[in-house]
Amino acid sequence: MPGRFIALEGTDGVGKTSLARQLADISYDTAAARLGQPTAHGTAEVAAGVLVFVSRRQISTTSTYAATLMEHLSTMLWHSGDAPDLSDAFWVSLQAAWFTAHTETVVGPLLDAGFDIIVDGWLYKFFAKLLLQGFTEPDLAVIFDRVRMPDAVLLLRADAGAVYDRRQDFRPAELGMHASYGALDELGRDTFVDYQTKTAANLQTFAERHGWHTAELDPDEPIPATARRLAPIVAELRTPPEPAPMAGRDEEWRGATMTTTSLLAAHGGTRVLDLPQPHYQWPAVTRELEDAVHLQLHRSLSDRDASGVIGEFEAAFARFVGAPHAVSFASGTSAIHAMSRIAGLRPGDAILAPAYTFFATATPFAYDGIEVRFADADRYGNVTAATLAEKLTPAVRAVIVTHMWGNPCPMDEIVEFCRAHDLVLLEDCSHAHFASWRGQRIGTFGDMAVFSTNQKAITTGEGGVLVTAGDLYRELALLFGHYNKRCQKEIDPSAEYYPYAFTGMGLKHRITTLGAAIGVHQLTNAADIERRRRATLARYADGLADNPVIAPAVVPEAEGQHGLYVLGLRFTPENASVSRDEFVALCQAEGATEVDAPGSTRDISAEPLFARRDPFAPWVPSTPPSTDMPGVTTFADTFIKIPLWGYEGDEPFVAGYLDTLAKVSVAVAR
Repeated sequence: MPGRFIALEGTDGVGKTSLARQLADISYDTAAARLGQPTAHGTAEVAAGVLVFVSRRQISTTSTYAATLMEHLSTMLWHSGDAPDLSDAFWVSLQAAWFTAHTETVVGPLLDAGFDIIVDGWLYKFFAKLLLQGFTEPDLAVIFDRVRMPDAVLLLRADAGAVYDRRQDFRPAELGMHASYGALDELGRDTFVDYQTKTAANLQTFAERHGWHTAELDPDEPIPATARRLAPIVAELRTPPEPAPMAGRDEEWRGATMTTTSLLAAHGGTRVLDLPQPHYQWPAVTRELEDAVHLQLHRSLSDRDASGVIGEFEAAFARFVGAPHAVSFASGTSAIHAMSRIAGLRPGDAILAPAYTFFATATPFAYDGIEVRFADADRYGNVTAATLAEKLTPAVRAVIVTHMWGNPCPMDEIVEFCRAHDLVLLEDCSHAHFASWRGQRIGTFGDMAVFSTNQKAITTGEGGVLVTAGDLYRELALLFGHYNKRCQKEIDPSAEYYPYAFTGMGLKHRITTLGAAIGVHQLTNAADIERRRRATLARYADGLADNPVIAPAVVPEAEGQHGLYVLGLRFTPENASVSRDEFVALCQAEGATEVDAPGSTRDISAEPLFARRDPFAPWVPSTPPSTDMPGVTTFADTFIKIPLWGYEGDEPFVAGYLDTLAKVSVAVAR
């Protein structure tokens, strides 16, 4: 017998996703896995009595072909930014394609197997909005003719103004972009309230016509409390309608109750995850990677120039970034030190740097006695032109920015700031291998940029790469990282610094050939790495969309593309009954041991190294003057990170960590 298809409907921001997830017994991924594990009595035995949460944005896991197409549709529909360039007819066609695929390969197989499912919205909110935009119900009936409709709907109603005040960070489409409210910069609370109120009126019309159940919501009521109120209604909706009673027969309805909260593992409940360690390992050690390393073992363990795998890696990395030149180093730290020397910085000079970063962004400058002046952070942990300007002095000759946790800095304004003050611009792109800002690849804005390849999205195990468009900078990078045969072969003999080609500048920071071989393999598979990681990022963005406690800390896609290093999360303390660190501990108790509040990456401005101006002074530490960094404090105190998986076999971790975040969020929400 097919399962029951239940939809929570309502306007944007009322909490459909959080409530549907809370009311369900298991996630889609768990249910889909059970489809392949039928008992002796068939799949119906594992499906009986189970309510599955299925996101309306869920990509199929039952069909690889459908999943590939749905990933493209998902990107176009929800991860391409908002702009009025294309007509509503275009987006309606995409939505029809999406929900048809969803019907056939996501909800359909589960319902046919006997699972009850609950979705966080289906077509009705979309229809309610389209009616405001000039579409008619007959038009929509034809366009969406192949989409399976719910057996029962529960309409959630809430005051639009209160919903906006609770969340505020709505997309332009949710603010009324498609409903003729004016330019994007004119959208805000007033347009949201008007647009959502009109949408709610259309939904109420549907409810009255189809006999839906309705429920009034208080946006300030904790999710668990709301879920407990709704559980009996959902239980009723799961019960198929009884046949019409015989004349004179008195039938009594018996409603079932549901458990709406799971006891946290820290308080004696069952853990969400019971998976072997490690929960994240990078790179994924495949047969192809092993073969690449094995081949290099027999090819060469030490290259003295760029004729072998080191040159191959550098050429591939330059193509990957879109930079004319790439020079490899033993580490990102050594490459940043080379940037400092190439830029001509020396004691008496100063450089502007982020206060919130991993210390290796700034320590190479302090190593040489250069003053590091630290700038505050924005809501993504990054410096801006404004925070840099606050620290500008006549001694400042350069700026280094870090694109923290994969989020690109606002590079157009930073480039303008550096040009206005004649400053060398350096980029630390260690977290940002796949990032871009307003269509331009990160690593190509500055005079020079460095990518660490130590366990990053593109890894060599240990290593770093300096990229630049300048021929002079490239040759100087060779002098500061390599020497002898390579420098003599590649540096212009007429250059004034060519006499140093034999000795270099005194140090060698050459990457290993085995590391370079790993890097070549990674870059060969870069498109697949990016596709997989972006899919995971999108899945978490969707899964946490209505979560009041924890949400992805990711720059809007209209501004920039994430660099895919880790998944950063922003904890909202005012919406939780526990602190950030307590939240992390509760997640770890559920078995999600990679949920982490970073310690090594933090405000580094008070470290004694940065008070040291003489590299040869005695080892007597002193502390730099205290500086108020409100942006850094706010960001660091609310930031959490988890791995950004993206390799074959990672599905249990991706699903398990998402379930853990949801479970703990529901338990601590207030």
